[in-house]
Amino acid sequence: MPKKDLMNKDEREIKQRNINRRSLKIDEFKRKISDDLYMDHAIKKIASDLSRYLTK
Repeated sequence: MPKKDLMNKDEREIKQRNINRRSLKIDEFKRKISDDLYMDHAIKKIASDLSRYLTK
């Protein structure tokens, strides 16, 4: 990687924002997983999709 790329402040800031978005998404998924109603809904959705797929 050329030194010029390392000194590009704009690119570093873009990468930092992507990391922040990723951590926000991870926090959102953690919050959803801890919600029992959400997990019940997700399990039922997966089960119905799997049943539909297996009966084809």
